[in-house]
Amino acid sequence: MKHLLLSFLIILTISACQNSSISPKGISSSTKKAIDIKEPLTVIGGDLTYEFINQIQSNHKLYGVKFNPKDNTIITYGDSDKIDIYSMNLKYITSLSSKNDEINSVAISSNGESLVCGGDDGYVEIWDLNSYKLIHRMKSSSKDIFAVAISSDGKKIASGGAEKVIDIWDTLSGEQLARLEGHQDSVTNLAFIDFNRKIVSTADDKQTKIWDVNKKRAIYGYLTPSNEYGKIKKAISFDDYTISALTEVEVAEGNSRRRNGPPVWKYTLKFKDNQGNTLQEFNPHRGAITDIAVAQNRSYMASSSKDRTIRLWDLEKRKPISNIVLKDSANGVSINKSGHILVALEGDNIIKLFQIGSNYAPTDISSQSSTYSANKTQNNPKSWYHKQYAIVVGINTYKKKSIPTLVNALNDAHSVAKLLRNKGFSVIELYNENATKDRILDALKKIKQLSTPKDSTLFYFAGHGDGVSGKNGVREGYILPFDFASELNTPTQDVMYYDKSALSISSLVMYSRDTNAKHIAIVLDSCFSGLAMDSKYAKKSLGSSNKLDTIEFNSQTRSIRVKPMKVASSTQNSSNSQINKLFRELLSKKSINILTAGDDQPVSDGSNHSPFTKAFLEALTSNSNKGYLRFTTLANYIKKYVESVTEERQKPQYKNESLEDGDFIFKL
Repeated sequence: MKHLLLSFLIILTISACQNSSISPKGISSSTKKAIDIKEPLTVIGGDLTYEFINQIQSNHKLYGVKFNPKDNTIITYGDSDKIDIYSMNLKYITSLSSKNDEINSVAISSNGESLVCGGDDGYVEIWDLNSYKLIHRMKSSSKDIFAVAISSDGKKIASGGAEKVIDIWDTLSGEQLARLEGHQDSVTNLAFIDFNRKIVSTADDKQTKIWDVNKKRAIYGYLTPSNEYGKIKKAISFDDYTISALTEVEVAEGNSRRRNGPPVWKYTLKFKDNQGNTLQEFNPHRGAITDIAVAQNRSYMASSSKDRTIRLWDLEKRKPISNIVLKDSANGVSINKSGHILVALEGDNIIKLFQIGSNYAPTDISSQSSTYSANKTQNNPKSWYHKQYAIVVGINTYKKKSIPTLVNALNDAHSVAKLLRNKGFSVIELYNENATKDRILDALKKIKQLSTPKDSTLFYFAGHGDGVSGKNGVREGYILPFDFASELNTPTQDVMYYDKSALSISSLVMYSRDTNAKHIAIVLDSCFSGLAMDSKYAKKSLGSSNKLDTIEFNSQTRSIRVKPMKVASSTQNSSNSQINKLFRELLSKKSINILTAGDDQPVSDGSNHSPFTKAFLEALTSNSNKGYLRFTTLANYIKKYVESVTEERQKPQYKNESLEDGDFIFKL
């Protein structure tokens, strides 16, 4: 049984913010610099890495820290009238001087243009983060402001505090628009949701309330802790749920009174929907949770605690990822817009900076070779695609030892990844034990997230595949990830059972239909991969236009040669070029190109390379004539090559799933 080809393409642009401000007293002498990457960080297979970058010591006690989403500046506040602003790499920039003696809460607008703060003297202030000048200062009736929030459109501000009420302010004028009453104790957390039509609040009365901003009334409320002894320490809200950090005292089972003996403290993260139903609950920390931060794309979450840890969580799967251990209490945490940088507060006044990454992030040749700049200019087909992404999966050995070991799948995948990277693709590589179903799905999700209508993506799989026959003539093809759990060759009659641990080829096709990329390629070097086709043999024409690239096949000598189409650089952008026009027509239309190593049949593992992957590599590397090659022509070449060397025991299959008849184009 052999493998599946899947590939996706990308070019990562890495940009590092630089600031040339005066370094504050106490900064460490580290030469490391945090690096921000434009593409948002995605958790692939429950894996994130972290690296300590730098730290700095504040001159006063700190209560919180925030990232400005616009420029990655870091904003700290606490037991002082000063709000300090640092560069992404902790170089001091400036301070804002509030009329409050201490700042309890800060919120930053989604565009990074404005900052709102509230403090112990009851002032709510709006600051311009471009000029660092005060715009408005409003006096609340509360003697202490504990929570502030800005609507996503930047037009409204909410504040709450010791007065037990929530005030709504107009950002432009500073005028009070409304007052929401209903909490029985100090308001501690606020957030706008539902296109700013609602506000979620928590308070020391242990209630979470959802308010209608226009009707100026509470529409729902619920007790957030599990019992009357709990306390809400921190909360962060979205349209569909609220994450609350709680400190609770457990009570005896079946008894309403407090349990005998010393109190048993429980530090909990609870996910609750807007009706108060608990969606998920974690008890990870051994000390009070002090802060929660969520990446903008909601891929992961960080929680800080008095137990001296920052814990990272896969937010989609609601699973722990890793722990960052500090030397003192973790009193605050923030994640930058892309998710690649994390800042934490250690103890009373230490600011620590961490680089967050993934072992499975897409990489291009710039991270592999110092000669990238020359190769990039030569090989990257910028005239065709903006970016190219690839996922390459190769599995020789499986977790379940009863599944036969393959010889060449891993070598096939390594060679394909190298080839694609040399052609300007950004590649995610998943091999053997790292090629679990979760990681493959997460990698697909990552590429889907990154790709635009100007991009192309390619997925290559080399490993075991299987075909499952169910009842009523149902037959489905699967690629088998490393952690595949069922027995090979003894499939259950319930096709859905296979979906628990295998990846159906039809789901890959559905994924392709739901991806923004203009051109998508799925290349499967595995047994039974031909089940991706609608019929036993693909009916789509594999012919080539004589005006474009072609192949030559000599039946007597069994030789097949690719003749790519040359597009001279001088005419590449010329509207008069007929060749260029034909290529542009193909590029303007959607394509989902699917190429499989065989039909509904086992395929050869080969020697060194499988026949299928050998043909794939040779077509894209060994041809001395440089030029452009359509996927359709590549498929035609591979089909004739494999059928020739296997004496038609193996029949590669091809089709274009798109109705627009575009075509994926390679530059040779």
